[in-house]
Parts: sequence; C-alpha cells; structure tokens
Amino acid sequence: MHIDYNAIGQRIKKARKQKGLTQERLGEKLDVSTVYISQIENGKTKINLEMLIRIANILNINPGFFITGVSYHTQDYLKTELVTLLQICPPEKRQLIFDVAKLIANYK
Repeated sequence: MHIDYNAIGQRIKKARKQKGLTQERLGEKLDVSTVYISQIENGKTKINLEMLIRIANILNINPGFFITGVSYHTQDYLKTELVTLLQICPPEKRQLIFDVAKLIANYK
C-alpha cells in the first residue's frame, strides 16, 4: 500500500488553517519545531501514527480523514463517488440501484 505523505500533509495544512492556527502555534502545542510542521505539511517527512493522532486531536478531526481524505461524518460522504457510479451505469442498472437505495433508506 502506498501512503501519500504529501496529500496527508496538505490535509493537515488545510485543517490547521481552518482552525486559525499557525505552524508555530501547532508546533508549540505538539512540542515540536515549526520546521518539523512545515516538513509534514509539505510531505517531506513521514509522519508517524502517534504524531498524526496528536495533530488530529488538536485540530479536532478524525485521524482517518488525513489518510483517506474522506470524512465519514459529513453529508457529502460518498456523494461524488455515487454520482460517478450512476453516470457510468446504463439506465436499467440506475433503476436497480435506486430501488435498492430506496429500500435501504426506508428500512426501519
């Protein structure tokens, strides 16, 4: 399995900025240097699981998001993937997917 450290770093950077934290402030909270934070965000260093979890806790984000880029807690989860899937399906399969989805959505 290939781990895209650049993508992980970019997600961390975006989340950090959304929380209004500088690299310096995040580094202080983690007791690491600003240079180390920069290296993580630019994909120049491999982040270990412990540090990923610590960053996730500070930014209040599920650590899995940084790895996959998918947040399972948003309304848009899998929306793009479902739209793409429906676009490539022939009409008769779209109807079947719709019928199954409707059954699942209405299941109590």
